[in-house]
Amino acid sequence: MLNIKDQKYFERALKIFIMATILLLITIILAFFFHPTEEVIKQLGSKSPKRVSETHGFKNVWGFITTNGFYVPIQMLILSLIPIPFLYTLDLIITIIIPGIMFGFLINFNTYKGLTNLIAYIPHYTLEIMSYCIIVSGLYMLNKSLTQKISNIFRKEKKYNYSFKISLLNLLKTYLFICLPLIILAAFTETYIADFLSNLMN
Repeated sequence: MLNIKDQKYFERALKIFIMATILLLITIILAFFFHPTEEVIKQLGSKSPKRVSETHGFKNVWGFITTNGFYVPIQMLILSLIPIPFLYTLDLIITIIIPGIMFGFLINFNTYKGLTNLIAYIPHYTLEIMSYCIIVSGLYMLNKSLTQKISNIFRKEKKYNYSFKISLLNLLKTYLFICLPLIILAAFTETYIADFLSNLMN
C-alpha cells in the first residue's frame, strides 16, 4: 500500500531503534553511579512542555500528540535540510538521554520504584521511539540526497544515486500512515497505560 521505493527503509529504522535502545541502557547505567538528590529527580521529570506537564486526561494526550507528532518531527525535518549528516538525530538523542538519566537516578535512589517505572515506560518507549526511528530513516535519505545535490555543484562528473523527490515522498507516506498513528498510540499509552502499570507494580 505504501509503495516505499527504498528496500532498506524499515531495516534501517530497526537498526536505529536498536542503537537508540543501547544508548538508553548505557545512559541508565552511567546515571546510576551518580548520587542525585530527590529534587534533581523531580526537576528532570518536569522537563516536558507546559502543554503536557500542566494538563491531565485527554488534554494531556493531545499535548503529547502535538509535541511528539508535529513539533518534534518538524524540528527534525528542518535540521535534515541543513547539509550536515545526522544533525536531525539530535531530538531523538535528547528524547532518549533525559529519561535515561532520570531512570538511572531513580534506580539509584529507590531501586524497586525505579525498575517498576522503567518497566511501565517500555510500551510507550517502544511506540514513540520506533516512530522517531522510522522518521530518522527517511530523513537519512532526504539529507543524503540534499548533500549529493550540493556536492554535485563542485563535481565535473555528476552523481545521481539519491532522489530528493522520492526520499521526501517516502518520508511523507511513512509519517502519515505509520509514524503519526504510532505517536497517537504512544500518547494514550504514556497518559494511561504507564501510570496504570506503575501503580499496579507499586
